[in-house]
Amino acid sequence: MQDPREENDFGEYDGSTYSATLREQAGRYYCSNLVIDGHNTLVTNDGWASREEAMQALDEIASGARKP
Repeated sequence: MQDPREENDFGEYDGSTYSATLREQAGRYYCSNLVIDGHNTLVTNDGWASREEAMQALDEIASGARKP
């Protein structure tokens, strides 16, 4: 089994800034660390099917439009 790949992403969306660590494993993307406006945020979900889905979700979580 291959080790998961991780990447650090930084963004700004709807007035909030965030940094996130995305991990890709077995074709799914998971957020293992999310900081929004300087506050650690627990992300509890079963991951996303694509990197694009994950990035969209992080934007929405940072803006408050979606629950983590």
